[in-house]
Amino acid sequence: MIRIIFLIIFAASSMLSAQTFGQNKVQYRDFDWNFISSPQFDIYYYGNEIELAHFTMAAAGEAYEQIGKHLRWNLKKRVPIIVYHSHNEFQQTNVIAQYMQEGIGGVTELFKNRIVIPFEGDYAAFRHVIHHELVHAMINDLVYGGRMQNVISGQIRLQIPLWANEGLAEYLSANWDTKADMTIRDLAINERIPTIRELEYFLAYKGGQSVWRFIAAKYGREKIGEVFQAMKIRGTAEAGFKEALGMDFEELTEQWHKYIKKEYYPDVAGRDEVEDIAKRLTDHKKAKNFYNVSPTVSPDGSKIAVLSDRSGYMDIYILDVVTGKKIKRLIKGSRSINFEELKFLQPGISWSPDSKKIVLAAKSGAFDALYLIDVNTGKQKKIIFELDGVFTASWSPDGKQLAFVGNEGGASDIYIYNLDNEKRKNITDDIFSDTEPSWSPDGKMIAFVSDRAGLSNNGKTTAKDMINHNYEQKDIYTIDVLSGNISRITETDYNENYPIFAHTENKLFYTADFQGTWNLFRYDFNTNESQAVTNLLTGLFQLSLTQDDATMVFTGYSGLGWDVYRVNNPLSLGSTELSPTNFILNREENDKEELVDLRKHKRKGSDANTTNFSTYIFAWEFEHYNDDQSLDNQPLESKPDSVYRKDDGEYIPQVYKTLFSLDVAQGQYGYNNVFGHQGLIM
Repeated sequence: MIRIIFLIIFAASSMLSAQTFGQNKVQYRDFDWNFISSPQFDIYYYGNEIELAHFTMAAAGEAYEQIGKHLRWNLKKRVPIIVYHSHNEFQQTNVIAQYMQEGIGGVTELFKNRIVIPFEGDYAAFRHVIHHELVHAMINDLVYGGRMQNVISGQIRLQIPLWANEGLAEYLSANWDTKADMTIRDLAINERIPTIRELEYFLAYKGGQSVWRFIAAKYGREKIGEVFQAMKIRGTAEAGFKEALGMDFEELTEQWHKYIKKEYYPDVAGRDEVEDIAKRLTDHKKAKNFYNVSPTVSPDGSKIAVLSDRSGYMDIYILDVVTGKKIKRLIKGSRSINFEELKFLQPGISWSPDSKKIVLAAKSGAFDALYLIDVNTGKQKKIIFELDGVFTASWSPDGKQLAFVGNEGGASDIYIYNLDNEKRKNITDDIFSDTEPSWSPDGKMIAFVSDRAGLSNNGKTTAKDMINHNYEQKDIYTIDVLSGNISRITETDYNENYPIFAHTENKLFYTADFQGTWNLFRYDFNTNESQAVTNLLTGLFQLSLTQDDATMVFTGYSGLGWDVYRVNNPLSLGSTELSPTNFILNREENDKEELVDLRKHKRKGSDANTTNFSTYIFAWEFEHYNDDQSLDNQPLESKPDSVYRKDDGEYIPQVYKTLFSLDVAQGQYGYNNVFGHQGLIM
């Protein structure tokens, strides 16, 4: 969550369009907003994406119940949730003045307690962001009354620590998963574990998530709400923790560190560091950076293209495949109109078959584009697609086609673009989230990752169909490029990713988090069997192979950063048995969210947590008006469904109309011996 606090001294009014939230940023399009409502939320959408609004409402409603139980709180005011179709359009929002750079998946602002989020093609990630930001909105409502006014006026001085706020948002929205487990395991084994106070500026998200996991494991989930209620009463964060837990931050640090060591030290036995099984080609610690990702080895095995932030920006470098030394910096990201963003969260660089060019996706103005770049000369060709988003390109073996991920109309699909006739085709064309396309050596099939489970792409599907679908589970599939027939390769209860075909044998490599860590797997098309060929302490991702299968490069996580590694002859790697991590061994117990619902009057409306006299009439002769039980004065949750829904259960869409209201108002009064009574309103 991003918080922005403005001290407003003077406000000037300006004419605003009736269909926008403001006009301060570059606007590439007009947004014709509509919304649907429930007792707790107004979901704003535009275009024909009412189905996506329905999904958002369902996800928000489910999250609200879970968060309310943990915080012991019901919302006092309806929360607006504003949904954009893509990150590009999200960046045009004027709800928040700050530019929404890549990496910001959503924001919650405190002036009116509004949530603003983009849909980027992945329903699991979208649900996670909705849940995460709603935690912030409910904390704002609980602690600050959902208004910046209470902070500016000095009525509330409590500052929730960043790690407590972001950590709880992660814990309630994701509970715990293998990637969070990987981060904290690496921290416990390879680094100095930070103190609670240090989490304010270091590892706030995952470190804070781990602290809340420890508190819930030791005291029960009911303790989370007790901590926040105590912080609100005591007025400081540490005093609240002290009252609820009986520990100050130093004592909490000591207990948390002991918990981490007990949890992760047993995982070390029998597992390898990434550097034990592969040669490291970059060093994020020496370069003082964090990301060296999306490595792609040229088909001839001489060079690697990699996305790195070693300059402070996300740039593309060409490295020597043997030594890892920099040959050149090919692209400077975030510093030109052509490469505003290089998609480091959904990267994908691919070489042409002759090893002379690379293709990559980038944000460029109103739309994303694919760029074909000559590695020697730097000459560029730009291919613009008027889609909501473009990611992860893959060059076909014959050099004539590009496969890529395209987001459009609430769906993430695999597209093919023909370089000769300049036509594109959506080959999956359904509502499911399809990513990571990779060509077979003969160019007849594409492997990809999807959340479709056993469903095909033959039936008509919309975002509403995803409400009851298990979109959290990702498996690997192949699609026949000509017929469009889809075959399922993996069918497990864990997640797989980054499939890539071998060229000299009928096999496929991919990564999976089976037994709790992300390892390399090898699938045999002849036997339909998979084998794990690594047993890592942390994990590896983003695979790439040379044409002769002699060299594989990948991204590995270790020492709180990402580096590029090389392994030789991956087809000859022997299979290995994987044992479960401590997290997997105890997952069934850890995943339980059993807690007593301690909210007062939880079914009596969102005003039930507070005595609100803002509209109370104190004059005795008019007190009877306080007993008015008309529909407008009833608690929100007591209004009948007909206020929000049609007879068939569908939400009633409404056209957005601009409603002007003050963000902050503050007054001061004084008496001067010379000038008399004086006042100031801001």
